[in-house]
Amino acid sequence: MSVRARVLVVDDEVEIRTLLSRRLQRAGYTVDEAGDGQEALALVDREAPDVVVTDMSMPRLDGLGLLQELRRRDPDLPVIVLTGHGSFDNAIQAMREGTLFDYLLKPLEDLVLLDLSVRRALEVRGLRAKAREADQVVAMRELAVTAADRILNPLNAIALSLVTLRREGIAPEARAKAVTMIEQAIDTITSVVRQMRTVARYVPREITRGLREIDLETATAQEQDTD
Repeated sequence: MSVRARVLVVDDEVEIRTLLSRRLQRAGYTVDEAGDGQEALALVDREAPDVVVTDMSMPRLDGLGLLQELRRRDPDLPVIVLTGHGSFDNAIQAMREGTLFDYLLKPLEDLVLLDLSVRRALEVRGLRAKAREADQVVAMRELAVTAADRILNPLNAIALSLVTLRREGIAPEARAKAVTMIEQAIDTITSVVRQMRTVARYVPREITRGLREIDLETATAQEQDTD
């Protein structure tokens, strides 16, 4: 059974909010309602929506203020603004800045426009999530190759040192050097394994865009910073 997409509808006018919510529910979405921006943020903190549809003019926290707060929580969360002519310029500016996914003019006479906008928003959000997931897989594979290389090199040093130690009549200086190389190699391998165990607990926050550049040291440092 597939999970239904969650849409948050924010409007201080109960009649409009109810109309939009019922339309979206009939379209198969799970819908939450809020009467203003502050109430919307409280709902978002409890359970994140997949799309937000919000009025622009509201008490306490208006549409622009809500948009800014949502961007801080989840930059990829698509927000659709319902705007009248009085706040139309603000919506256009937000679109140009890339903080707003779409806007619809009020009064919304054709609810099909709402259906289309929400559907497009969900499609874009899904594509972004798949792109991040694919990038994470590639990044973690590259990280595994890096770790393997850093383990194989000291293992080769151990193998060569063992060859030296097996020779008959080996000089004490050569024996001591071979033992030192083995000890150093073991220290290196131990360090890499410990770092990889730390990386295994590494959970990239919503900043998965930077995961591709992490290496063993930076991943370890980031994990330690969050402890």
